[in-house]
Amino acid sequence: MFETLQGNGRIWIYVANRPLSSSEQADITAQLNMFCQSWDAHGNALFAEFHIVYNQLLILAVDEEVEAASGCSIDKATASFRAVDAQYQLDLFNRMNLTFLKDEKIKMIRLSDINQAYHSGLINENSVFLDNTISLLSDFRTRWQVPFANCWAYKKVKKSVQNA
Repeated sequence: MFETLQGNGRIWIYVANRPLSSSEQADITAQLNMFCQSWDAHGNALFAEFHIVYNQLLILAVDEEVEAASGCSIDKATASFRAVDAQYQLDLFNRMNLTFLKDEKIKMIRLSDINQAYHSGLINENSVFLDNTISLLSDFRTRWQVPFANCWAYKKVKKSVQNA
């Protein structure tokens, strides 16, 4: 994914609150690919790609070695995702939804429920955590999918386990 993008590009990962249907994926992909083709920063074209992953994650990336995204251009991207969010009711801007990968499907757990999910065995140290907080394309390639024990959210569980 994003093979045509190089270096320390930027990336934005949005998590839908449910799996998308095939027709929704096709419509959203068409909308956001059109956005990518016209996306610019101060009149200079941005080299960007959009993908939907695991039927639920909407990912936009830009190659900043070609042209850097500016504040105004990032605002345009955010507006495009807000429009998709409003159209399909996806709760894309809720950053409290954490994602894990199980059998090639997304398992979503609210941050406030992470301790309960861990202690009940729903997730464990080896569960594949998707770190959707990353913002660099290089991080996406190297540390987006990590064992739960190696991510920032595990530290929250460890604190409560130690304090219990």
